[in-house]
Amino acid sequence: MAKRHANHSGNLESMFLRLEELVLANSGEDEFEEVFKLLIAKIYTELSPNQPQFKAFETESETAIFFNKTLNSAQIKWPGILENNTTSNLTDEHLHICVKALSEHKISDNGLDVLDSFFEFMVSKAAKGNKGQFFTPRHVVEFCVRMLNPSSEETILDPACGSGGFLFHGLDFVQSKESFSGEDLKQYCSTKLWGFDIDPRATKVAKALMILAGDGVSNIVRLNSLIRTEMYSSLFPESDNNSLTVEDIVRARCRNHKGFDLILTNPPFAGEVLEQQILDNYDASRGKSRIERDVLFIERCVDLLRPGGRMAIVLPHNKFSASEFSENREWLIKKCRILGVVGLGRNTFLPHTHQKTSILFVQKRTNGAPESLDENIFFAVSDRDGKDKKVKIVFKKDFSKLTDSWQWVDHDLDEILSSFEKFCREEALEFGGDKWRA
Repeated sequence: MAKRHANHSGNLESMFLRLEELVLANSGEDEFEEVFKLLIAKIYTELSPNQPQFKAFETESETAIFFNKTLNSAQIKWPGILENNTTSNLTDEHLHICVKALSEHKISDNGLDVLDSFFEFMVSKAAKGNKGQFFTPRHVVEFCVRMLNPSSEETILDPACGSGGFLFHGLDFVQSKESFSGEDLKQYCSTKLWGFDIDPRATKVAKALMILAGDGVSNIVRLNSLIRTEMYSSLFPESDNNSLTVEDIVRARCRNHKGFDLILTNPPFAGEVLEQQILDNYDASRGKSRIERDVLFIERCVDLLRPGGRMAIVLPHNKFSASEFSENREWLIKKCRILGVVGLGRNTFLPHTHQKTSILFVQKRTNGAPESLDENIFFAVSDRDGKDKKVKIVFKKDFSKLTDSWQWVDHDLDEILSSFEKFCREEALEFGGDKWRA
């Protein structure tokens, strides 16, 4: 007999598992979609002081009327999170049970960082891993952000944004340094943070997270980031919305866009691109009949960076070591200065994959290829990945007493960050508004 999950108040994971079970129980509906609607309605009532309390009413029909009215109000306040005129597909009886279970929780009290992790958990449960798309552990995301040290004047892009973790942590990092809110927060989110992903569920979740974090504003768009403008005529002869590129979206909203200051991303590990029209438009794949998707993402990301812009990208270890990718590495060195490579532990992406991964940090060259490649590169290997062999997060002793949640997990990335900052000072590197000078 399947184990029935208890619905522990204050435990978001137990709440999701219980809601998932309730939705699955003879409803025949998509559990992700229905649980997502429930969450949006619940969060809306918590963040709207004049709204009635989220609860199950005396009759099932009253609960259904209340819920769908609340969902409609959430769509009006936060356009783009849900389709217009969305309602629950559950029966009144079924919806009544789910609303009652969810009413025991206060989601907004947990903070947006907990909600971010919860959204990531939801999308992971939707079996995205079978496409080679594995969500990045949040202490690794935070590490990448701190390594690149963004400022409020810089644009941040994730062209494979998934549930929005890199963008959310980028926003949180900048806010912690500059403490803006209200209209300043909206202005920052509407002009500086950009996320794109081809997966509809991931973009839906990312949009929800960023709208909540950005006080009603987000730049999350569903599209194929690998599409370039010159591919229109061959891939999309009738030219519809599917042919939009990252550049099209950004230039329509921001004048004088000349590339992004930062890219933080973890593109799909697996899968091959077979469309010849795409292959013929990339240096890495021209003349080939197939290529691994992440190789094209490397080239596309460099293309999207402004000269002098910098990037952190999570990649399988073979991109750094295998002879078959030597030409790709040579191409990258001509286009970018390699700032650093940080090897991650083998448990980092478990249970999704045993794939060994590393993070590549680069800065796009401003004047083409260098005359000399006599440049120092920062190398480090993480010995503590924050997970045990059973794939459970390992927390530090007395972690709850630490004020910085990044320190809660038992990892050594803070030590690597400190060493990298020293390297930047010694190399007289400048970025993120700071001058890393000795």
